[in-house]
Amino acid sequence: MNPEKDPHTRDAPQLPGGEQADLVYGEHGRLADGACTPDQLHLCFHCAGELVFPLDWSEEGPRHWRVVLRCPECESRREGVFDQASVERLDDELDRGTSALLGDLRRMTHANMSEEIEFFVRALDADLIVPGDF
Repeated sequence: MNPEKDPHTRDAPQLPGGEQADLVYGEHGRLADGACTPDQLHLCFHCAGELVFPLDWSEEGPRHWRVVLRCPECESRREGVFDQASVERLDDELDRGTSALLGDLRRMTHANMSEEIEFFVRALDADLIVPGDF
């Protein structure tokens, strides 16, 4: 297939660090596999992973943003210009993901600290800790 003659293939954008992302669009500007739409920027266009995040962004007019997105699951990247509503939905997904991560961090920290306290108490009860340990 010759990309110069294929109306569904667009020039690969240059990404930070000199890398390039391949973008193949179907009809109406949607990606060919349909995995990712402008309404679902958090979904990977390649593997449908739900962990896509922005690497870089800049304003492209009053209500549009140029965003470079990266999927940590398959390492694919894409760049595009998206409307404000789509970028706000991505921001909401990022906030949701951040909240989930912080909740997990709190639970893990509590579990780890509880384990450390139990270990310390057992050591105290067994007289394994002496003033010289401090």
